[in-house]
Amino acid sequence: MSSRINTILIVGGTTGIGEQLARRFYGLGKKVIITGRRQSGLAALAQELNGLETRQFDITNFATLPTHAAGILKDFPNLDAVLINAGIQKSFSFFDPTSIAPGEVEREMAANLIAPTLLVQAFAPHLLSLATKGTPATLFVTSSTLGLIPMGLWPTYSVTKAGVHALALTLRQQITFAGEEAKKKFNVVEIVPPYVDTGLDKEHRDATNAAQGEHAFPPMPLQEYIDQFFKALEETEKDGSLKKEIGVGTGALAIQTWRDSFGKVYEQWGMAT
Repeated sequence: MSSRINTILIVGGTTGIGEQLARRFYGLGKKVIITGRRQSGLAALAQELNGLETRQFDITNFATLPTHAAGILKDFPNLDAVLINAGIQKSFSFFDPTSIAPGEVEREMAANLIAPTLLVQAFAPHLLSLATKGTPATLFVTSSTLGLIPMGLWPTYSVTKAGVHALALTLRQQITFAGEEAKKKFNVVEIVPPYVDTGLDKEHRDATNAAQGEHAFPPMPLQEYIDQFFKALEETEKDGSLKKEIGVGTGALAIQTWRDSFGKVYEQWGMAT
């Protein structure tokens, strides 16, 4: 699938999975644009990776998000892939008001679900326009194994990632109404990572490990995940079509379980998934 991609925007590309994906796509010779909230992180990567493009903005500033998206499309009219990856994770109990600071639930929901939905709204028409004209277009959205197998230690994160999973499904269904060319050329890919060692959970890792006790399991090393991601990126479905999900580790198990259960229901209804 990487051969379909020439210019890719990675939203949330300065740390963790987003940064390593940006580095790998850059290494494959792709034109890469990354976004982030902190100029220092963007500048450091741009200095290291000659030709990397950066844009600084906060995806939870919803008032300015359309302007930033329009600016990117103006500067990169040939943008053919968008990867929405930014997010935060909190661990707390609904039954203990002291376990999370005021406003943090809203902040997590804004970053993990509302912002990705608005970003899809901002970039999907452009990608669809490319696809209907015969240019391959790809939209990646990052959910999580926790979006399919929610766990109470990460309540809001699980809820928001379930929403991103639904976002990918509904977008694929809408593409079917856009004509045969769009169906062939526009690919929506849900990225479903397992527990990866990115620092996303650094503020609560010790506490959640203690809460899980003997059932706690270690995160997958980040580079191992990236290697497996790019291996899966080049694979196809059994019928030869492009991948709809890139699941690694428990993410692959979660996706396969969903496809063997709820996916069959959609097939009976004659609906795309």
